[in-house]
Amino acid sequence: MPLGLSAKRKGDEIELVLSDGTAEERLRMWALELAEALARLEAPGYPTMDPEELEDEPDDVPNYNTAAVELLEPEGVLTLRKVKVPGPDLLEFTTPAGSVYEFEWRAAKEYLEPLLPR
Repeated sequence: MPLGLSAKRKGDEIELVLSDGTAEERLRMWALELAEALARLEAPGYPTMDPEELEDEPDDVPNYNTAAVELLEPEGVLTLRKVKVPGPDLLEFTTPAGSVYEFEWRAAKEYLEPLLPR
């Protein structure tokens, strides 16, 4: 389990617990919606940029895919972003409270996959 990320599945719902070590947020959503959002993040065709180009043209082309999940609790939307950077890709969660949690993509995906519908 990636540090700061835990999840529990109950029926058709999944609860994510995101933590930065001092505070934590609990987010409840439909497991199928989270699975679909993660699949959209892997869709081919999003641009990648060479690190030097990214430094020269930071506002040019986004180097990430984004998907959103409507939450059951708390009210609002969880934004997921797969960020391509030099090194391992990252998975970012932005909560309705505005908090951003970042995890290594592969570790987070491998942890969540067994809890999600196929």
